[in-house]
Amino acid sequence: MRVKDVMSAQIVTVSPNDTAQSAARLMLETEVGALPVEVPGVGAIVGIITDRDIVASVLGKGLSTSTTIAEFMTVSPEVCNEADDTATVAARMRALGVRRLVVVRDDRRVVGLVSLVDLPAERRAEEGQ
Repeated sequence: MRVKDVMSAQIVTVSPNDTAQSAARLMLETEVGALPVEVPGVGAIVGIITDRDIVASVLGKGLSTSTTIAEFMTVSPEVCNEADDTATVAARMRALGVRRLVVVRDDRRVVGLVSLVDLPAERRAEEGQ
């Protein structure tokens, strides 16, 4: 099975200059827990933020909700290709200790996100099968 078969085709991104509050609002509106950070007009992915990043890195440290994403994002996030095998991607995610990867096409454009829970082998493991 390929990543493109199980990924969330979520292409909502944020800019490094956006604020923590605007990102949190966008996550709420789109019902996602992570957003790729993209350079506007260029399409290059430079980072990723999660709802946990906003809580731990902004609120937990007493920073303002107007803190820019560039100040707390994970820089140069791990990516996978939409044609990658899901078992290989699951193993890589476990080895890296991450729960999500940005999914890109061959031209490095974002086409979605994949979470451990999206991957068939991981779902079976969670269900005790």
